Amino acid sequence: MRTQLKAKGTTTIKSALLCLAALSLSSCAGGRTAGEHIADMPHWMGGLPADAPPRRGTPEYDAFMAKREAARPKVEQQQPK
Repeated sequence: MRTQLKAKGTTTIKSALLCLAALSLSSCAGGRTAGEHIADMPHWMGGLPADAPPRRGTPEYDAFMAKREAARPKVEQQQPK
């Protein structure tokens, strides 16, 4: 009797772990990292604020950097003699 209970408990634990592994693996199928998920959340849930700069590598980032560079005052550097 005891052997049957032990085998049933082991089967239940294995099934639970298999389901947990499948659920965890399916969450990775989105192709996005955890940071990207957090960044898409609203600010009140812990996401990025509205005035945060865009992510590097996007067209918005290139426009942001060009605008930032244009706003920077041009300072002429003296040539060493």
